[in-house]
Amino acid sequence: MKNIAFLLAFTALPTLANAANLIANGSFEQDSQAAGTWGIYADLTGWTGVNNIELRNNVAGQASDGVNFVELDTDSNNSMFQEVATVIGATYYLTFDYSGRTGVPSESNPIDAFWNGTSLTHIFSSGIGEIGNHWTTVGFYVVGTGNDRLSFSASGISDSYGGSLDNVTLIAAVPEPETYAMMLAGLGLMGFVASRRKS
Repeated sequence: MKNIAFLLAFTALPTLANAANLIANGSFEQDSQAAGTWGIYADLTGWTGVNNIELRNNVAGQASDGVNFVELDTDSNNSMFQEVATVIGATYYLTFDYSGRTGVPSESNPIDAFWNGTSLTHIFSSGIGEIGNHWTTVGFYVVGTGNDRLSFSASGISDSYGGSLDNVTLIAAVPEPETYAMMLAGLGLMGFVASRRKS
C-alpha cells in the first residue's frame, strides 16, 4: 500500500469516540509559555523544528484547544515534523486546526501539510478584516507504513507573519463497512480533505 492520503466521499465518518491520539503534544500544551506571550524555539515537545517554531499563548488570537498554538513563520518559512509509530497498512484519520493570522493577507498565511513527504494540502486564508483566530478543522485519511513522518511547513511570503496550527490528532480509523470498502478501492487516489469552521 502506498503511504499517501486517498480520496474518499465524506458520507460516513470513522468511529472517533475514545480513540487514542498518536500525536505527542498535538495541542502544544506540554511546553510552557506565559499567558499573552510568544517565544521562538528550536524544537517543541514531540516536534522537531526546522528554522525554529514560534509558540504563542493566546497572542493575536486564541488557541483552538488549550492556550498554546504554533505560528509557522518567524524569521523565515519554518517547518516542523514528528515521527509517528503506526501499523503497516492500517488506516488513520489525521486532523488539525488551521487559522490565517489576523490582519495578514492570504499570501502570507499558507501552511502545507505532508505525510511521509507527500503533500496533503496547501491551506491558506486571508486575515484582512478579521479579529483574532478563525479556526478551521481539516482532516485526511492516511495509511501507516510502520514509521511515518507528519510535517507542517509555512509556504507563504516570509515576512514573520503566517498561518497558525493547533490541535493535531492522528487516530486509528474504524469506518463503517461501506466506507471501508471505498477506502480499499480508493488506495492510490490523492488529496481528500474535509474541513469545518469552528465556532
